Amino acid sequence: MTLASGRGQVSGSKRAWQNQLEWMVHLCGASVVKEPSLFTLSKGTHPVVVVQPDAWTEDSGFHAIGQMCEAPVVTREWVLDSVALYQCQELDTYLIPQIPRAAADSSQPCV
Repeated sequence: MTLASGRGQVSGSKRAWQNQLEWMVHLCGASVVKEPSLFTLSKGTHPVVVVQPDAWTEDSGFHAIGQMCEAPVVTREWVLDSVALYQCQELDTYLIPQIPRAAADSSQPCV
C-alpha cells in the first residue's frame, strides 16, 4: 500500500493525519511505501494507493499516481472504513478516477 501525501510541504495537522493513517495500515498488516518510485509488486501482494486529495498542492497530481504504480487509487476513507468495520472493504466506492494513459504520459510525474 502506498500512502501518497502530495507534493510540497504537509502541514502539521495533515502530517498527524498521515501518521495515524500509516499506524492503522501497519496494524492491519499492510506495508507503507511513501515514495511511488519505490513501489514494487511482489507475489501475493495486492497494491493499493491511498491518497489524501486535500493534502495535494496541485489539483491533478494524484490522478496519475495509480498509473505510475499500476495500482488502484482510493481515498483514505477506504482505510478508515475497513478498520472501523473490521473487514477490507471493496475498492469501488472509494476509487479516484485516473486520467487516460496518453494524458498521464504528457504530464509531469508525481513523485
